[in-house]
Amino acid sequence: MKVENLEIKKIGINGEGITYIDRKITFVPGALPGEIVDVDIVKQTRSFYEAKVINIKEYSENRIKVSCSLNKDCLGCSLLHMKYPLQTQYKKESVRESIRKYTNYDLSKTVFKDVIPPKNKQGFIQEVNLPIVRSKGTITFGIYQRESKYLTVLTNCFKQNEAINACLKQLEKILTENNCKTYSDKFKTGLRFLKVKIIENKIQLVFITGKDGLDNDVIQLISNIEGVEGIFVSVNTTKHQEFDEVGYSKAGGSTRLELDVDGKKIKTSIKSSIGENYEMEIKKAKEIVKLLEDSKQVLSLNCGIGLVEVLSNKPFISVDEKNYHIEDAKLNAKYLNRDNVKFVKGDSDDKIVLYAKKRECDTFLIQNGRFGLTDIMKQSIFLSKVKNVVISCESHSTLAKDLAELEKSYYLEKIVALDTHLYTPYVTTIVKLVRK
Repeated sequence: MKVENLEIKKIGINGEGITYIDRKITFVPGALPGEIVDVDIVKQTRSFYEAKVINIKEYSENRIKVSCSLNKDCLGCSLLHMKYPLQTQYKKESVRESIRKYTNYDLSKTVFKDVIPPKNKQGFIQEVNLPIVRSKGTITFGIYQRESKYLTVLTNCFKQNEAINACLKQLEKILTENNCKTYSDKFKTGLRFLKVKIIENKIQLVFITGKDGLDNDVIQLISNIEGVEGIFVSVNTTKHQEFDEVGYSKAGGSTRLELDVDGKKIKTSIKSSIGENYEMEIKKAKEIVKLLEDSKQVLSLNCGIGLVEVLSNKPFISVDEKNYHIEDAKLNAKYLNRDNVKFVKGDSDDKIVLYAKKRECDTFLIQNGRFGLTDIMKQSIFLSKVKNVVISCESHSTLAKDLAELEKSYYLEKIVALDTHLYTPYVTTIVKLVRK
């Protein structure tokens, strides 16, 4: 059904434009506030419509021409048509709106500065995990969009480091010319996934394969690609995609690479992940360090390879469930003479209960990705009466729901937001809570 002359009122939580048809909320992807559009309704429910833009009659001054040729069909950058300053304003307001919706905090009493932007607006992705697929007779790397058969080939994504794109194109040529096969569920053979990591212009590659692995002659050709520092192979025919749980066999090169963080060399193994945008991960760690200035002893959950611990001089007890993260973190602590940091492998719920009972720490630091706090974490926070709680989360609505349960005992002292996921609605939010 076509509807004409609709005014877009605001931006929704997924970056879509919002308008109303017969007082029913209508989501319009790709539309911006202030625009007048004609739409075609593509989905109807009892509570909302979804619509597709047919024509834009009046354009927003914040609209820009999309430079990426894949954007029309690729779902990876839903804000790419929006001027960058508006993107960060939108993300800040989204955080504020979530906290207003779920909590009773008076944000006028909370320090919340503008969203911290990255320096690099393209070429910032330094880790990618891509399915290996066959397209038009070529072995390549890309993803099929949800609920469609559209393949987005990601050998020239403007967000990826240029060296990654160059490497992917050379891999295309080598794998295709050597008659490599993509994965067959029936026979459990062929190439499944490729993991690429680049640090200081050095590239590590992991090929996830069927039971036939990767031919040695092909490995030799790959090792000659400029920048390739390490090649690993993991035979994995299971349906799940938690590939790091299975061992990697080194086919050549270095096991660890070094990342320079303010003159400090941080070693990271092939399994350990820093995050796709190293610049913003380091900025996030630095912002967390600032929030720990008045802490005396920190319990750090989901610490990863210990970036925060490396950049801080505070005593830490740091926990991560992944053994390879803990191994790297211990190695870095030893290398940097950080003898006041204890890294522990274990489940975060188990460890927060243990250390909450001991009451050794005056600060809990919890980095949970897009997930919220578990009930055990919240209960331990209350029972320990810990002075400070610092939480980092990539879902502001999830974070706000957790804050709603903590606000009876904690002030919301400061909010820090970082644009870690450019051109998408996601934003990393860090909060500091202080016990009342």
